[in-house]
Amino acid sequence: MDPSVAIKRRTVTSSVVDLIRDRIISGFYKGGQQIRQEAIAEEAGVSRIPIREALLQLEAEGLVVIHTHKGAVVASLTVDDAIDIFEARLALEPFILKKAIERATEVDVEHVRRALDDYTRGVEAKESPAKLSELNWSFHKAMSRSARRPRSLALLSSLYNSADRYLRLQIDARSAQTKALEDHKALAVAFAEGNQTLAQKLLRKHIEDARDDVMAGLQALPDFENS
Repeated sequence: MDPSVAIKRRTVTSSVVDLIRDRIISGFYKGGQQIRQEAIAEEAGVSRIPIREALLQLEAEGLVVIHTHKGAVVASLTVDDAIDIFEARLALEPFILKKAIERATEVDVEHVRRALDDYTRGVEAKESPAKLSELNWSFHKAMSRSARRPRSLALLSSLYNSADRYLRLQIDARSAQTKALEDHKALAVAFAEGNQTLAQKLLRKHIEDARDDVMAGLQALPDFENS
């Protein structure tokens, strides 16, 4: 295959992944809803090949379930899935943070400060849940980048994509936004001071609180199933 053709196909697939992922996370596509490949192909003006490739990637992220006869279906929001995601974050993210602080330079500290400033402005401006989620992840990435653990960071990114649907259940609440901002401020200080123990403790509590808020949000869903 011509390398330029392969690159173009990967670019198209990536765009389709972003389109479908955004629709799932925003709730445009509901849990259990079948994703019509032909409709997306027509809308996006692409063949069904990048659609199928995109759905396989989204299945790996836990956002889609592919059935032999039914095709691709949006994964449902469940307690078991949410717990799995947040427990994985609790196991991985504090470890990455410790490694990041060990290697952090003043440049890395400045990246964290800037990400905190961006998130602060977003909360103060009452940005949309989608925008706040983006700014939230940017802050967490800023705290992790100096770890120089690309495989671990790729896993964390995948977990965050899967968690994003659940986080929207709590990030829309003003109290949750304010609490997250206070957490981020404390984390930024611990990061700047190089206090690994405190930073890890704060991060675990931050993730646990988000998990508990998500559980409450799930319980409030009208079509919620505890499975």
